[in-house]
Amino acid sequence: MLDNMLIVSTAVSSFNNAALVGPFFLVAGLFTLPLLFVIYVYGHDFVTKLGWNNSNLDNQISFWTSFCLLLWLMLFGGNYAVMRDGISLLPVLMALILFVLTIIAVQKSFQLNLVQKLKSKRLRFFVFILLLLMAVCSGVWTWWGVLLQISALLCGMIIGSRLKRNIILNPWVVFVLLMSVSVVLMQPEFFRFGQLGNLTIVHVLGVLFVGWCAITALVTKYTNARGRIHHSAYIKLKWLFRIVSLLAFALFVMTESVPVFFGLLASLGLLEMLSVYHSKHISRNICRWTLAWLLIGFGVIIICPVISALGVIYMTFDHESISIKDVTNLL
Repeated sequence: MLDNMLIVSTAVSSFNNAALVGPFFLVAGLFTLPLLFVIYVYGHDFVTKLGWNNSNLDNQISFWTSFCLLLWLMLFGGNYAVMRDGISLLPVLMALILFVLTIIAVQKSFQLNLVQKLKSKRLRFFVFILLLLMAVCSGVWTWWGVLLQISALLCGMIIGSRLKRNIILNPWVVFVLLMSVSVVLMQPEFFRFGQLGNLTIVHVLGVLFVGWCAITALVTKYTNARGRIHHSAYIKLKWLFRIVSLLAFALFVMTESVPVFFGLLASLGLLEMLSVYHSKHISRNICRWTLAWLLIGFGVIIICPVISALGVIYMTFDHESISIKDVTNLL
């Protein structure tokens, strides 16, 4: 009865039952709603006093989203000794996400003069050592985990400080958030998202909402309305992609497979590209609103209210509202 593996299995089973019966991220999100409402009412005035405006909004959102996700990944995504199996791709993907996040955060910190505001060299050195220690701690208890995290962090710092080309908000942040959702879906028990079992429909819908927002933001930004597809051909193609998307959704609910998840997002992306290309005009505010919803939904999923608050603040900066019809026309 006191065997170590038996004790661990019993503990995992208890966590499993608790996580599957009650998705904690949803409960935390519901309790965060009053806070998000207060931020919606007063957040714009508060960040304006800090120097946020329409010209630097994307840089501010990019930096703080990347920085918060960077801290979350190092504080909650470590401990390489408890992987499910020895051939997991999770460490490599986490290092890749950490690498991209560090590039974005460092470059945006230089653009926003945040590094220059740390006038004391001792303070800069302290911040650097603190981030380095966090990366080390997130890689224990394996030597390769420590080296992997440190390498990703240092390489990201070097490239981010020397990168000349500006990293815009939409593609890079969307890419990082999609990769983060994929690793949460790949091994949900590793991120306390659901323990070693089938996820509930609440978990599945939460992940799909974030994925749909990411794809919609990219499609509406980079696809132009042309109005060139013949209407009869458009209707046939649209129903074809609808059926494919429904089949992919049903398969994803049953399997919770990461490749099926990306296949579903690809079919939804093609469906929306077809709708946009067929239309003569679409509202570009769809991109900005879905990007805000993406930040809010992602913050709820990983239980990081700061990222959700950034999404709410992004909504308050002179964005014309969109109707439900604008969104449903894409599907």
